[in-house]
Amino acid sequence: MKLSNWKALDESEIRQIHEASLEILEKSGISIESPEVRKILYEKGLPVEGGIVRFPRSVVEDCIEKNLRSFPIVGRNGKDAFILGDGNVRFAGGHNAVFVMTDRTGERRNSLLKDVADFAHLCECLEDIDMIGVPLNPSDAPSKTMLAHAVAAIMKKSVKPIFYSCESREVNLAIIELAEAISGKRNFKKGSYVISQLSTTSPLFWEKGASESLVDCVRRGIPVAFLPQPISGLTAPYTIAGNITVHNAEVLSGLVISHLINPGTPLIYAAAWTSYDMRHSNVIIGRPEESLMRIAGAQMAHFYNMPSHTIGPDADANVYDEQLGWEKMMSVLAAVSGGNDLIVNSGMFGTGMTVTNEQLILDNEINRFAKRMSQGIKVDRETVASDVIMEVGHRGSFIDQEHTVDYLRSGEHIEPTVIAGMNYGNWRDAGSPDCAALASAKVAELLAENDALPPDKAILGKISVILKKWDGIYK
Repeated sequence: MKLSNWKALDESEIRQIHEASLEILEKSGISIESPEVRKILYEKGLPVEGGIVRFPRSVVEDCIEKNLRSFPIVGRNGKDAFILGDGNVRFAGGHNAVFVMTDRTGERRNSLLKDVADFAHLCECLEDIDMIGVPLNPSDAPSKTMLAHAVAAIMKKSVKPIFYSCESREVNLAIIELAEAISGKRNFKKGSYVISQLSTTSPLFWEKGASESLVDCVRRGIPVAFLPQPISGLTAPYTIAGNITVHNAEVLSGLVISHLINPGTPLIYAAAWTSYDMRHSNVIIGRPEESLMRIAGAQMAHFYNMPSHTIGPDADANVYDEQLGWEKMMSVLAAVSGGNDLIVNSGMFGTGMTVTNEQLILDNEINRFAKRMSQGIKVDRETVASDVIMEVGHRGSFIDQEHTVDYLRSGEHIEPTVIAGMNYGNWRDAGSPDCAALASAKVAELLAENDALPPDKAILGKISVILKKWDGIYK
């Protein structure tokens, strides 16, 4: 059987968080900075007083009914990449780090567009990376349109779909224009090449750029991942349930705005669960509490009939060490076993601030292991293999049996892409490599390969024109 989803909430607890969220939305409402968005919601019948918009229970419940549990995501070439929400977990590399670490000393440097391009090239090559989150904010791109230049760099290097996050309406429109130029589409509801992640500012606030970008996306049918980021003890109650409730109310507010503008637009219940470390005065993402919320978030998403997203494999560790390993594996097992549909952040560590290509290779391996665990154990007459067991008999060997050969490459046992299970003697003979060294060798091998299906010259020309246009607008 397939591994059963882990649960952190029972049905009554899910309902309690839901009811509390409805009460918050109806009585306290959400502060929305944009006059344009407030006007739209007022004209749709929502109560608006000054900058506060209230969301009546009946409206929220009606909009929840319009959710889609799954929808198609396509690649740069327009071909189906995957169905998000079909019960299979998908992984994305990135996203939104600042620094690159190029060796194992712990020293970091600012990122460059070439780093983004190399990361995208590797993502294209890796079997267990399904989508590319913009990994870095490149310091050598124009500061105001940095994200658009990073998205363009990815488009040139990979056919895989793109996950991006933008709080500026102008830059969001630039990225939409790039996606339209690449795909030839102006409506994405039947299959989008991009997913836009948009965030409220906890507690209970939509900034102008984020809310107006939401309007622009849903009018075109671009899937939106709602990613509030309440921080336990800072911008949300210190309790886990309180954090989830703030998060949930903010997601529901985005859901209502979307369906009032474009009913049935594809939406994702997204989460980057965080807490505040009072001792060291910084945000953390790699503790058990965040992994519990990864599970609970997926449960809330599926209660609302929405695909779920969370971050992982995640770690607060700043170097390749034991802490990095256990935090990453704990986070991704919770994310996968909780039933999340999209897991974003492969290649990152240091609380999401640092990227290395080696870590992307290692996280691809972690993803592969976690995905195999989620598949569980297939039990039928063929896999139980009682006939083969009796045929081999007492003290026999199965190594030369057709049954063994048939299942050798079937996925029954995981095939690692980097690490090797060598015994001590063989490991010493191979130079005593650790996993980071093996990953580094794999990076060099993959980056030496040719680009996969680069865009034709006409598309490259369109990308250049679009970037120059928005650089000029945004000077």
